[in-house]
This record gives sequence, C-alpha cells and structure tokens, in this order.
Amino acid sequence: MIEVKGLEKLQTKLRNIQKLEHRTAPLMEQLGEILKNSIEDSFENEKSPFGERWKPLAKSTLQNKLKKGKSERILRREGDLADNWVLKSDDDKAVISNNANNKGFAYGLAHQFGANGAGRGKRTKIPARAFLPVDKNGKLAKDVKREIKAEVISFIKSI
Repeated sequence: MIEVKGLEKLQTKLRNIQKLEHRTAPLMEQLGEILKNSIEDSFENEKSPFGERWKPLAKSTLQNKLKKGKSERILRREGDLADNWVLKSDDDKAVISNNANNKGFAYGLAHQFGANGAGRGKRTKIPARAFLPVDKNGKLAKDVKREIKAEVISFIKSI
C-alpha cells in the first residue's frame, strides 16, 4: 500500500485558488503597473522593451525641434504619447491605454510599428520605435514576462 502524506497544505492552497474568483483586482492592478512601467521606461531610455535602441531623429526633424525650442528627445513633441498612459483594472483584466492623437490621427500605432504615407504635401516614412512590451507576434518582452510571472507566483503564495 502507498500512502501519500503532506498534501494538506497543497489542498488548502488549491481550495483558496478556487475561491479567488472576483478577488484578483489587486493582482490585475499590479500586472498593469508592470506593463505601464515598461512602456514608460521605453520613452525614458529611448529603446524598446526588447532592448532595441530607437532610430535617431532625422537631421531635419532635429533641426526643426531645436528651432522651435522643443526637446531633442525622441517621441517627445508635447509629451502626449510618452506621459499620458492610463491604467484601468478590475478582477478580470488590466488595460493600459493612451488616446494621444494629432487631429484624429492615432500616432502611437504609427510610431510602434512604423508607417509610410503622405504628410504635409510630401512623402513621409515614420520608423518603428516600439514602446509596447509585446511584439507583432504577441510575445511579451522577456523582462516583462519574468516580472509578471514572479508577481503571479507571489500572489498565489500569499493566499
């Protein structure tokens, strides 16, 4: 006969996990903060959450910014994109959003993925300067994934 002992703690933990329904808001908020911090770090360090340095500003863009007394920092015209990330979370999800736009054009997407098009009567190309911690295939940046995993494990251990 085989007897397994010491499962009481595991059984208690599993019962507590089952009871978590509608009590995960603190975890969702913390996971949202991890994502939001990653985005903000991208703007601060001018590199993607995957460690890729952003392409420098074109000389003409830099000269124009300096002429207007603007910051030389990349993606920092008025700060609408870099500084206005909003986190909303509940028991089921965390949503980080930003409604920055220029005359209705949601330029965050253009900067995240890059864009080709016409602007101000001339052909423009916006290089991709990724700031979201997820790639085009839906994979999280390794550091962000590691942080999220640690936070979830910590939360589960605390119940």
